[in-house]
Parts: sequence; structure tokens; C-alpha cells
Amino acid sequence: MRIRKITPKEAWRLMGFSDHDFLLAANVVSEYQLYKQAGNSMVVNVIYEILKSLIKKV
Repeated sequence: MRIRKITPKEAWRLMGFSDHDFLLAANVVSEYQLYKQAGNSMVVNVIYEILKSLIKKV
């Protein structure tokens, strides 16, 4: 069994970005930078649920 590395496009999809956003960025920066940008982003749905949970507790 072999584990493969995800592609930059897959990383962007996991973080909630559209393919259109990925293509715009891919035309400007390197593959390394695409991985870095995906890793430095936050998933909007997760942040929304965290904030919703915090507001309920207040």
C-alpha cells in the first residue's frame, strides 16, 4: 500500500476554495506557494461553527 501526496488543487479544495480561485493563483505563484497558501488558510465553515458555539455559551 502506498500513500500519495495530495496535489495543490486538492489541498485548495479541502480548504473550501473553488477551482476558479485555484487557477487564478496557479497562474501567478509556484506549486510550493500554492501548498503554503492552502496550509495558511482557514476553512470558513469551521470558523463559522466555532463562533456559533462560542456565542451560544455566552
